[in-house]
Amino acid sequence: MHAQYVAASPEERTGSIQIAERYTKYKVCDPIGRRIGRTERVFANGGGEPEYLEVKMGLFGLKSVLLPVQSVAVDEERRALVLQ
Repeated sequence: MHAQYVAASPEERTGSIQIAERYTKYKVCDPIGRRIGRTERVFANGGGEPEYLEVKMGLFGLKSVLLPVQSVAVDEERRALVLQ
C-alpha cells in the first residue's frame, strides 16, 4: 500500500504544517554551507504532518527535488535549511 502525499492548500494548513510552511523560500544548503536551492512547497502525509520539502534548484529554478523534512536542520539566523 502506498502512502499519499499532497501539497497543503491554504484551507488545509493547520498545526505542524503551518510551522513547516514558514520555512518556504528559505535557502537550502549542503553541510558545508554551499547553496543548493530554495524551498518552494511543503508536502504533508494523510495526517497533515509535513513529510517532504520541494526544493527548486539550478540557475533558473527549473529543476526540483523532494527532500524528507527529517534530513534538514533549521538555521534561523541565516534563514536556511542545512542538509545533514
